[in-house]
Amino acid sequence: MGLKATQVTLPVLYFTLTTYSKLPPTKRPPGENIRKLGRERHQSALLRYALAVAVLISTVILFVTNNTSSFRLLLSLGGLASSYYLYRSGRHLTKRAEDAQRGAKAEKDVAALLRPLQRQGWHIEYNLRIKRWGDADLVLHSPKGNWYVIDVKSHGGTKVYEGSRLRKRYGRNTYDFEEGDLIGKVKGQAKEVKSLKGARWVTAMLCFTKGDVDISSNEITGVYIVNTTNLLSILSQLER
Repeated sequence: MGLKATQVTLPVLYFTLTTYSKLPPTKRPPGENIRKLGRERHQSALLRYALAVAVLISTVILFVTNNTSSFRLLLSLGGLASSYYLYRSGRHLTKRAEDAQRGAKAEKDVAALLRPLQRQGWHIEYNLRIKRWGDADLVLHSPKGNWYVIDVKSHGGTKVYEGSRLRKRYGRNTYDFEEGDLIGKVKGQAKEVKSLKGARWVTAMLCFTKGDVDISSNEITGVYIVNTTNLLSILSQLER
């Protein structure tokens, strides 16, 4: 019985493994990666808040129960400084978590905007993992065989090209992006996607879900800077 059972089980096991190995990879929904990152940052922030409270309470207890004045002073300063540091770290992570959630919503909004293209035969991938630059938010392959990579951003303000770099303008003041060189980043993503897909060329795009774009022809050194208002029209122009 043991030998017969083994003879039956091995083909079944082989069939199961080969069948699952041939299944296509699970498609990631838009914004999944950054949404997960936001949850992780939120959990880390809560942990730091809890530690800040614990350190503060411990400091107060030791301060009350210890009679050595010099030690009490050092203990108070050290405990208060540690508690404040943990609180500030928690606040920073909370802000980063909120940024991540806004980014996830922005990716979802752009994905909804691109749905008509899918009905026209475009293939769209979300959060494509690449060797560098983390992941590509959206990778598009048009029916004509053209490739695009879109990095989605939710920054407000009017986007301008000033001092050889992309900046955001609020009123009369302009500011750099905290993430650094956004144009260089999306160019790097396009290069990685080109290699991964075996494409002849991948057009890089930055799409902002908030604010305006004040850039001639919406293009800087081969990278298209767009918003949700003109994304589809510019894709249509590039496909002509």
